[in-house]
Amino acid sequence: MYSKIYGAGITGLEARIIQVEADVSNGLPVFHMVGVLASAVKEARERVRISLQNSGFRIPAKRITVNLSPADLRKDGSGYDLPIAVSLLAASGMLPQNTDKSILMAGELGLNGHICSIQGALAMALQAKKEGFRQFLLPKENAREAAMVDGIDIIGVTTLLEAVEYLKGGLELSPVRVDLNALRQRSEKNTWEDFDEVYGQESAKKALVTAVSGGHNILLIGAPGTGKTMLAKRLPGIMPLLTRDEAVELTKIYGIAGLLREDLPLIFRSPFRAPHHSIPVAAMAGGGKDPIPGEITLSHNGVLFLDELPEFDRNTLEILRQPMEEGQIHIARLGHSYSFPADMIVVGAMNPCKCGYYPDSNRCRCTQGQIQSYLSRISEPLLDRMDICVEMERTDGREIKCQGRESAEIRRQVQMAREIQTERYRDETITRNSQLSGKLLKKYCGLGKRQQRCFGDLRKQLGLSARGAERLLRVARTLADLEQSGEIQEAHLLQASIYKSINRKYWGMETAYEG
Repeated sequence: MYSKIYGAGITGLEARIIQVEADVSNGLPVFHMVGVLASAVKEARERVRISLQNSGFRIPAKRITVNLSPADLRKDGSGYDLPIAVSLLAASGMLPQNTDKSILMAGELGLNGHICSIQGALAMALQAKKEGFRQFLLPKENAREAAMVDGIDIIGVTTLLEAVEYLKGGLELSPVRVDLNALRQRSEKNTWEDFDEVYGQESAKKALVTAVSGGHNILLIGAPGTGKTMLAKRLPGIMPLLTRDEAVELTKIYGIAGLLREDLPLIFRSPFRAPHHSIPVAAMAGGGKDPIPGEITLSHNGVLFLDELPEFDRNTLEILRQPMEEGQIHIARLGHSYSFPADMIVVGAMNPCKCGYYPDSNRCRCTQGQIQSYLSRISEPLLDRMDICVEMERTDGREIKCQGRESAEIRRQVQMAREIQTERYRDETITRNSQLSGKLLKKYCGLGKRQQRCFGDLRKQLGLSARGAERLLRVARTLADLEQSGEIQEAHLLQASIYKSINRKYWGMETAYEG
């Protein structure tokens, strides 16, 4: 007998519907599986056979062939176990035939018949809805994740026997429902360290607020102990919660990467990723034989914090250039290419020299050549993509006594600026000032005559490239939004130019040692 069941697999960041066909016919007892299978899928033969046996089902000693199609797509992962087992039972006459696109199945089988969790359940549910499936049968551990998708019934099961009884109609299982409002309220509870614990550094705080409000990349530079890492780690506390669409997109990425928490099936908080400087290129960009998300993609809609920036491998840093410009990263493999989202805020932190105390001649032990060699680890194209560069202040006793604002207060200011941008770009394909370019930049960053003269003078003084000039305008637009100003004023251009001029102090080596 012949049967066909529908399963799903993950390719890049998208799910693909896979037809699982089984044929049980007379002949020598043999169990063949075909369809360009990875080792994890080939091993399903033994997992399925023993799981069926321990669940009380007896597979006849006949010639069994299982085909996973389309045949030109490589199948990987253990999520095919459940549809293979169900297809075998249907082909053996133990389950009613059902070859239409009514139900999708995915799940890994344990030898005792338990259905174990899988990766990418949300992506599979989204694809199932897109292709017209009415139900999605999957492990109970993944049910809440998949239930984020409306318009399809999500059925969670714990054992193979329970799944079979449900398919026979002898067991009723209610579709899983999730209270999104409760999840959002839970996400609103701030568990991050608070900005009010940071004393002084007001200029750096303002720069960080500007960066988060407009989605701008920022570089913090200063001596050890000035609070670069401390400030960066408090950024998640001032970032607004993600919209539902942003949360679904991010949750899909983390589900495929296997990084979702079972108690928090939808990620409303912007991610904060802080890889160590020893990270290799592949882990940063993502990839592998079957590409998986790297740190760049895991930072999507959030922050990628690179502490001790010059200590990163040069190739690892250079891989950031295209994602910082385009908001996505392209990965090519033999016969396939993948585009992963990478709309992130890059936050870099670094010392100005190897010992960390340049330009203080009383403490710096580096020669001029050593300073230049250290700073040159950051390439000019990468530096040009940093919209904001801010020098950390040296705190003294008076500043330490001055407590800062709470993260909740700052977050309300950031939220206000974001709402202004959302309203402004409601008819466009962008949502933040950092995404402005070309005609949109001219449309929304128009300058009056005085502002045009000011901008021209600043561009000449700073020697800005075309990209640098555009980024200065974007930052000025965000500074105007933070002050709820409809037009970009000279003060906003001057402040944005300060953020672009700090790098010339170090990379231009314009500042002599302080006596």
